Amino acid sequence: MDYKKTVLRQDMCVDDVISVHYFEYAVDFSFSGELHDFWEFIYADKSELVITADTNEIILPQGSMFVHKPMEFHNVRGNGTNAPNSVIVTFSSSTPELFDVAGKVMVCNEHEKACMASVIEAGREAFSSPLGDPYTEELVRKENSPFGAEQLIELNLEMLFISLIRRYGLQSAAHADQPTPNARRRKDEIRLRQICEYMLENVEKDLTSKDLQKKFFISESSLQKLFQHKVGCGAMQHFQRMKIDRAKEMIREKKLNFSEIAQRLSFSSIHYFSRRFKAVSGMTPSEFADSVNSFSFPKK
Repeated sequence: MDYKKTVLRQDMCVDDVISVHYFEYAVDFSFSGELHDFWEFIYADKSELVITADTNEIILPQGSMFVHKPMEFHNVRGNGTNAPNSVIVTFSSSTPELFDVAGKVMVCNEHEKACMASVIEAGREAFSSPLGDPYTEELVRKENSPFGAEQLIELNLEMLFISLIRRYGLQSAAHADQPTPNARRRKDEIRLRQICEYMLENVEKDLTSKDLQKKFFISESSLQKLFQHKVGCGAMQHFQRMKIDRAKEMIREKKLNFSEIAQRLSFSSIHYFSRRFKAVSGMTPSEFADSVNSFSFPKK
């Protein structure tokens, strides 16, 4: 047989990456603004952000992304009420379809969120530059980074924008008839979302695995299987992470001291709270507070 090769077409290409950031802001932070000759996207991971694109001020709700075009002035600040988190990535690309999604507030789906999480994870593996340092001008490679770490950043960024361009760009109508995920997957995703929303609503309480089983009529084994498959950890481990995320927000809001935060989040003692905080975040509450207090953007 006369086999012929098919050269795969690459519609979306990321040429290089300038910065990969995950910011945990204080409640009163504000960035004065900048412009540059490469692309940038910002994703509101926790709470809403207030951004500027050229002269337009835009509310970016939690779970939404905005893409800034090259040479577009932009800035970002909090809403003054809640302490937000964001993902910010800058990159170069000659893909013209990026202009189709630039300038839009786009609500990210689970696949797109997973792509961003993989970019952040691979960024930590590939580079020694702190992801929360706004002064980073050049990414510094780790000497012994895992195989393919940098390529995973590129691939996940490309998958992210292929998905966004299909949903929000000019090609969206052509792909409207694509098949939806199977019923079992949808059911699992809905149940996981419901459980996580319930956890978040009750993050200040002392929830147990049995509480979740009773509330959602789910067995212990099914609960753990669901979280291990979809989240990568056990249900209560995920709940502990939620508590520490909330503790970080409280620290950045600067309204309560550590003992009050521990009590508010139903930890048995300030010492247990500190141990869990360090186990999850790698820092003590005091170290995290110091890092937040020293956080500032360079003046442009």
